Formats: sequence, C-alpha cells, structure tokens
Amino acid sequence: MGNRLLEVTGLRKSFGATEVLKGVDLHVDEGETVAVLGRSGSGKSTLLRCVNCLELPTGGSITLDGELIGFERHRGGARRLTERRIAVQRRRMGMVFQNFHLFPNWTVLRNVTEAPRRNRGLSRPDAERLGMELLDRVGLADRAASYPRQLSGGQQQRVSIARALAMEPRLLLFDEPTSALDPANVEEVTSVMRDLAGAGATMIVVTHEMEFARRAASRVVVMDDGLVVEDGPTGSVFGNTRSAFMRRFLQQPDT
Repeated sequence: MGNRLLEVTGLRKSFGATEVLKGVDLHVDEGETVAVLGRSGSGKSTLLRCVNCLELPTGGSITLDGELIGFERHRGGARRLTERRIAVQRRRMGMVFQNFHLFPNWTVLRNVTEAPRRNRGLSRPDAERLGMELLDRVGLADRAASYPRQLSGGQQQRVSIARALAMEPRLLLFDEPTSALDPANVEEVTSVMRDLAGAGATMIVVTHEMEFARRAASRVVVMDDGLVVEDGPTGSVFGNTRSAFMRRFLQQPDT
C-alpha cells in the first residue's frame, strides 16, 4: 500500500449526554479499501460524518495528507475552521450516502458535472467530457440525458458514485451505499465499487455487505459501542479472528 493518507486519533463525538464515539483510532493508507462493519448504533456512520466534517467531533483529531481536518492549530490548542475553509477541505473527499441525494430536476449528466464546474473551475465542455467518461465507467453513459426519477435505485447510486469521482477526491467515503436498494440492484453497485478498489482508489466503506468486504476490502475494521474492537487484514479478520465479539458478529451481524 501507499503512504498514510488518513489518520484518526482518539476521536470522540457526543450528542447531548450520549457519547457515540468513545476514542476511535483509525488509519488508512493510499490505495486501501477499508470496510467498516458493526451492528446498528455502533458509531460507523458517525465516524464517516466526522471525517467528512458533516459532524463536529467532541474530541480527538482527524488529518488528511497530514493536514488537520475541520480545525487549525491556535495558541496551543485547536480552533474550528470557517465553513468556507471546511468546504474546501471537503472537496478532497467524495461521499456516497445511503439515499443518493441527486437533484431531481437536473439530468444525470448535470448531476455529475455541476460540482466540477463550480468548484474545480472546469469549463462546460471539459466537465461534460469528464462526466461522460465517468458515466461510462459506471455503466450509465446511455442515461446521461435521463432524470433521476427515470432510473432504478441501483442506477441512481451509480450516478452518485460518478458524481463523487468527478471531484477527483483523495478519499472516497461510502455510508451503507446499498442499504436502500432492492437485492436485485445491490450487485450492480458493489461491482462498481469492486472495480474502484481494484483500480487502487482509497476507500472507507461502511457496509453490511459481507461478501463485498471479503472480496474487495484490504482491511476490515469492526466497531462496537463507539470503539474499534477489531482491525486487521481481511483474511485474518474473517478467517482467523481472535475476537469473541467478531465471531458472534459474523454469526449474527444485525447491521
């Protein structure tokens, strides 16, 4: 694998009196696909939302390429960045959500090209050329002029992946990307994700799809009650785990 890209240290997040993350340590190297597993309520999605600055951590730190995310050093401590500066940092991470978040009144191609035009300064022809390349990559070049309502759930999620890729992110974050899909659509999305992993994309995937984790992830992280309870190579975690929790989890994931 490549150099260290993401470093999460002692990450904590509370909502009122409820502490959801209780000191999470996690690292991701360039080219890794890290699958994050765990039961509902274990803190998986909150972890991703903190990495992408959609939630403000209560404690700990997150760095991407050695740069502190969401904060800056100030007088021996840390000071939250402005929303404008956070937005700039967020462009280096592509986020794919459970529920697509496509603009219903825009065509598929515009959904993919709007962000690179606005945030990367691409001209319309260059953005549309890139958009068509990415739609072809996810198998949807023939639906560029369609609207989201004309697509299946699996197709909409593939458009969401193409949109994330259009910003050329350093890190891709997937939050249960198949949980809102019918079983028939799951494979078409996980196939695209496996191709990305095989091409060396750096990815963190919160998922309940055990087969995807087995086949595509280079590392597996398991969370329980706001903590990482297992972290290791995929084959070791699935095939030779020493964790009693992981053995129980594999028998009854409850994700």
